[in-house]
Amino acid sequence: MAHIRKHRKKWQAIVKRKNIRTQKSFLRKLDASKWAYKVEAQIETGSYLTIKKAERLNEIKLGELLGIFFDKTKRKSRNPVRFEYEINHLKRFPISNLYLSQLDTKILAEFRDERLEEGKAGSTVNKYLGLISRAINKGRRELDIPVNFNPVSLVEKCEEKKEVDRSLDEEEWERLIECASRTKFPFTKDHYGRIYKKREALYFMRQIIIFARETLMRQGEIFNLKKKDVDFLNGTAVIRKTKNNFPRKIGLSPLAMEQLQSLPPTFDGSYFPVKARHSFDWKFNFILRDAKVDFNFHQLRHMGANDLIMSGWSIAEVQAQGGWKTLKALQRYLHIQAEHLARKLKERG
Repeated sequence: MAHIRKHRKKWQAIVKRKNIRTQKSFLRKLDASKWAYKVEAQIETGSYLTIKKAERLNEIKLGELLGIFFDKTKRKSRNPVRFEYEINHLKRFPISNLYLSQLDTKILAEFRDERLEEGKAGSTVNKYLGLISRAINKGRRELDIPVNFNPVSLVEKCEEKKEVDRSLDEEEWERLIECASRTKFPFTKDHYGRIYKKREALYFMRQIIIFARETLMRQGEIFNLKKKDVDFLNGTAVIRKTKNNFPRKIGLSPLAMEQLQSLPPTFDGSYFPVKARHSFDWKFNFILRDAKVDFNFHQLRHMGANDLIMSGWSIAEVQAQGGWKTLKALQRYLHIQAEHLARKLKERG
């Protein structure tokens, strides 16, 4: 039998049965008795623990789960600062205030459509949904959150704009470098994207653009490059954090080393002190608009690969330099000109 007692100004119901002990306080004795009778019945039928777990869905909000998800996975992230920004940005939306029991495909589909109406790109909205999905799966596997299925799995993804891979011609490249050489920007943004009308120095834009094309390194790899990883004597660099989690050693051209040597010292031992990737992204996009070129940073890697092919490198050598796991992945970005092939045949014969 449950024990009902007066505790201060409330009635406390205490249930002890089958090694399960639970209690709850009520303003009325009748409510305490009803709750105790209900819990005892659940324990007898074996459904109490299942129901108790289900109640957790009414106690945890999506924003709280996203915070827990970040704490559990940030060490495995290749860019923890960027990861934290994405989580914090997602937590600013009203959906993060919903309890997990309220999340369903309809709510998530409405969230998707609202973001698209705001002008968000399909890839950005898919990233939001992906973070929510990963957080829920993490909670199901490791946090004992009783979600029967992941509602994100039933939400239709947004159509993403296919990236048109292209290279800059000489005139476009010169305009890009000229605009990147400016040391001041007419405005800046804080961590939350708010714009301030002040001029901010960004001295390494020119260097990082040239360095990316010369080395074929990915954006995250460049930001994680430390001074201890570079050997100027032998012209090499060790990339420790890579996309496929396999460190690699690459060669550095004289022009690439010149970019590194022209940078001022930093406190953390890195060459490019970019605190968050989004901070660099909008500034790079500002340069693109100023230079009037339709381009993105990752395409510098593809331009560099084509540069090496045109200078006589084999595809296998380019693959090793760029860290592509398969030749098929590399060949998607190679645009070998017919004139280059004709010149090779002429040299052969």
